[in-house]
Amino acid sequence: MKSSRTPRPRWQLADLLDFEAVLATSERVDERERLIFARDIRPQLAGLPEDRRRAPGLRLWLAERRARESQRIWPSQAWLRLVDGLRWALILGLGLIGAGVAWGLCLGNGQRVHVVIFVGLTVALPWAGFVLLTGLRLVASRSGVPWLMQVLLRPAAARLAGDRNLARWAQAFSDSRAAREAATARTARLMQWGGLGFSLGVVLAFVISLMIFDVRFYWEATPDNNGLMETAVSTLAAPWAGVWSAAVPDAATVRASRLSGAAGQRPPGGAVAGAWWRFLVMTVLVWGALPRLLLIALFAARERWALARLDFQAPRHRALWRSLAGVTRGAVAESNTDGALVLDVGGHDIDGTAIRGFLLRRLRLNPEATQRVNVLDAEAEAAADRALAAAPGHVVLVASDWSLSPRSATRLQARVRDSAGRATPVTWVIVADLDGMPGAPDAEHMSRWTAFVDGLRDPATEVAAYDPAA
Repeated sequence: MKSSRTPRPRWQLADLLDFEAVLATSERVDERERLIFARDIRPQLAGLPEDRRRAPGLRLWLAERRARESQRIWPSQAWLRLVDGLRWALILGLGLIGAGVAWGLCLGNGQRVHVVIFVGLTVALPWAGFVLLTGLRLVASRSGVPWLMQVLLRPAAARLAGDRNLARWAQAFSDSRAAREAATARTARLMQWGGLGFSLGVVLAFVISLMIFDVRFYWEATPDNNGLMETAVSTLAAPWAGVWSAAVPDAATVRASRLSGAAGQRPPGGAVAGAWWRFLVMTVLVWGALPRLLLIALFAARERWALARLDFQAPRHRALWRSLAGVTRGAVAESNTDGALVLDVGGHDIDGTAIRGFLLRRLRLNPEATQRVNVLDAEAEAAADRALAAAPGHVVLVASDWSLSPRSATRLQARVRDSAGRATPVTWVIVADLDGMPGAPDAEHMSRWTAFVDGLRDPATEVAAYDPAA
C-alpha cells in the first residue's frame, strides 16, 4: 500500500535565491508565521531527528511563503530563464564554432583532411580546454560563487533589490561549502552543454561536407610511424570495433592513406576514404559527445548531493529557525512533551524544577532529572556522565548569562556530544542568576551566548533565553 504522505520538496539552487531574498526583505517572524509553521510544517518533520530537521523545515517554509505570495516577483523566475537561455546559447554558439571548424578542415587544402589534425582540433583541443577551465574553476570556487554564477545572479538580483540581493547571495555561497559545490557543479554542467553543442556541430557539418564534396583523408610524418598510427587508431576505435568494424581503418588503410610529401600526391578515395570518415564521425561522437552527456549527468548528481548537504548553520539561518520552531505560549500537557536531562552548569542550584514551567510551555520539554556539571565535585561529575550515557531524549544546559567562557563551554559541549551522541538535541537555556533563582538574561550577555552557540555549527544544538513570564 502506498504512503499518503506528501514527499518533502528538495532544495534547488533557485530556491536558495528566493530564500535569501525573503530573509533580506522580510521583517521579524511574527506569531502568525509561528502558528503556520506549527500547524502545517512541524507535523511533516516529526519523523526526522533533530539534527536533520532544519533543511527540510526551511524548504517547506519557503514553499508555504511562495504559495501565500504567489503574486510576488521571485528572483528564481528570472534566474531560471537566464540559465535556460545561456544553455541554448552555449549549445548553438559552440555548435556553430564546431561546424566552422569542420567546414574549414574539409574545404581547405583541396578538400583533403589530415586525420590527426582533425582529431586534435575536434576532440583533443576541447578536452584540453576543459581540463584547464576545470582547474581554474575549482581554485576560484573556494573563495565564493563561481564567476559564471555571478553573471547569472546579477540580472536576477536586479528583479528585486539590486546589489543588496547580489551581496546577500554571494554571502550565502561564502557561508556554505555545500552551496559553493552546488554552484560549481551547475557551472560545470552548463559548460558541458556547450561542449556537447560543439561536438554535434562538428558531426553535422562534417556529414554535410561528405554529402556535397569528394573529401579525401590522409596523414603524414617524417619517421616511419605506421605502427604508431595503427595503434592509435585501434585504441580510439576500441569502443565500437566489435559493433561497427567498417568504422575501423585497418593496417592496409592506414598505410594507403599516408602521404610521403611528393608533389601532386592525392589521398585515395573509395573504401579507404569510407573507413576514415566513419572512423572520424564515431571518434567525435564517442570521445567528444558521449563523455559530455556523462559529465552532464555526473554534475547534475553532484549538484543534488551538494544541495542535500545544506545545513543552514549561518547565524541568520539559525535565528530564523529559532524563531519559527519556538513553541507559542499556552499550556502544554506533560504527555505531549519530551523528557529532558537538565544539567546545571557551574552548580548555581537552578535545576529543572525552577524552570519547569518555561521548559514545558516554551520548549515542550519535561525535566526528568537534574545533574551538576563543571563543578569541583567528582561524584557530581560522575553522576552527570552516567546520566548522559543513559541516552536522554534531550539535554538542557542551564547556564548563567554572565558566565560564558568559550573554552570551557566548548569542552562541555564536546563532552555532552561524546556521551549522548551527535543526534541528541541539546538546548542551552541562559538565565540570570538571582541568588539561586532564575531570571531573564541580560540582552548583551544573551547576544554573546547566541553567537557562541551559532559558532558551534551543530544542527542539533540551540540556545534559548529564559523568560520568567512563560
